[in-house]
Amino acid sequence: MKFERRGSCTVLAHMHHRGPLRVQKILYPETPARAEVLLLHPPSGIAGGDQLHFDIDIEAQSQLRVTTPGAAKWYRSGGAQASQTLRLQVADGAVLEWLPQEAIVYDDARIQVRTQLACTRKARICGWDLWMLGRKASGEDFRSGYLHQVTELRRDDRLLWMERSRLDATDALRASPLGWNGARALGSLWALGLPADDSLLQACREIEEPGVALGITRFEHGLWLARALSESVERARQALTRIWQLLRPALCGGGADLPRIWAT
Repeated sequence: MKFERRGSCTVLAHMHHRGPLRVQKILYPETPARAEVLLLHPPSGIAGGDQLHFDIDIEAQSQLRVTTPGAAKWYRSGGAQASQTLRLQVADGAVLEWLPQEAIVYDDARIQVRTQLACTRKARICGWDLWMLGRKASGEDFRSGYLHQVTELRRDDRLLWMERSRLDATDALRASPLGWNGARALGSLWALGLPADDSLLQACREIEEPGVALGITRFEHGLWLARALSESVERARQALTRIWQLLRPALCGGGADLPRIWAT
């Protein structure tokens, strides 16, 4: 997919898809300059052997918020690995908000996720991922399988942040106070291109959400990184949502209204 600015409007200039993964709808709830894109995977879940690929270019001066109509479900595997590859490229003056709803990991799911973010110095980006291990409401824990992730963020071809995580269902890290500490939900939020505003950083650090261990760091090169650990993915998302709402005016000049699809 490629999005570009035409006059005062951000438009979908090119799209190609193969398989069921596609754009469900493009909305303009705030202004024609700021497009809201709903990505839909009609099967509603990712099974062993499935491979999802997202390749999105956001051209200069475009503004884009991407979300999903519901939670992603990573199903039990019969042995094959399921994978997702996400490539996001953001040009000068463009703004990207990548805000999918949470991913629910079924017992015995085997998952490999790779995220590649590339932007210029004059681009602004913010996004998150939210994981829930097991299906708490169904009484199912995550007892076997794995979740492996690689995330890379580059600005003007310079690597700013790279993270690799390999979490097996039986890993001692899940119970360790130095790891998940018995939590089932993890959320990570990243942002780049924000002003070095100490008061904004302090306001984010003062956010509290019951049942959530929350922390935020601002690196010297400008990357903001927040983490939320909780027994509840809803509470973890609420904590990161409150941070995103504080950052949004500096990110794109927008307000704190949530995507309407989250309320349906």
